[in-house]
Amino acid sequence: MDISTAQRDMSGAHVRGAPGVLVSGLVWLIAGWLWTNQGVVNGFYGLFVGGILIFPLSLLVSRVIFRAPAGIKGNPLERLALESTFILFAGILLAWCFLRVAPELAFPAMAVAIGVRYLVFRTIYGSVVYWLLGGVIAALGAWVAMVPTELPLNFALIVGAIEVCFSLVLFLVGRPVRNAAA
Repeated sequence: MDISTAQRDMSGAHVRGAPGVLVSGLVWLIAGWLWTNQGVVNGFYGLFVGGILIFPLSLLVSRVIFRAPAGIKGNPLERLALESTFILFAGILLAWCFLRVAPELAFPAMAVAIGVRYLVFRTIYGSVVYWLLGGVIAALGAWVAMVPTELPLNFALIVGAIEVCFSLVLFLVGRPVRNAAA
């Protein structure tokens, strides 16, 4: 299977990854709400538990709402998607360590890890939108971690809003344009 065929298969089976980005954005928004109302530790736990649910919920959205077909068995990009999950494991470990000694760095650490993982999605789905999404989230996480500044909103809410907006772009990019004359 060549790379473009593998990308088309992954893109079709997972609706260009848009449901995953949307679900992730909603998880970040919930974590931000928990952070605001119940503290950074509960917000982080919300992000952790919600993060576990991102793949199954996005797959459900892809299959039930968008009627996306199952992917081709043996698609090598499925393995790349799975392998890139280890970036998240490293981010979770780092963020959890920060949560214990510098809680204000836990969410930025997760954002950097998630942003870096999104960069791999450029290869998985064949969309440069993921380079922009990953770059924005990773850079924002790094900036918040390095520059001691008060943001107007809590950081998790900002990341959640970014992901929800990018999910809309991903839902629209690559959709067939209807011919007005037809």
